[in-house]
Amino acid sequence: MANKIIQKEHSIEKPIDNSDIDFEKVDALTDEEIEERAKNDPDSLPFSEEQLKKIKIRRRNSENE
Repeated sequence: MANKIIQKEHSIEKPIDNSDIDFEKVDALTDEEIEERAKNDPDSLPFSEEQLKKIKIRRRNSENE
């Protein structure tokens, strides 16, 4: 499979179109297969322990949009 970067923008007015995703195939993957694929995908490398310590989670709401 060729490396392919997919970017999808969405909003309430323009929701993401997932019609190109085979969800049965995705659902059939084990957690181990998903993790292995993520580790081998240079666009989806897991965070290091040091990076995880620095992450600040921000939730979007009407007050901070």
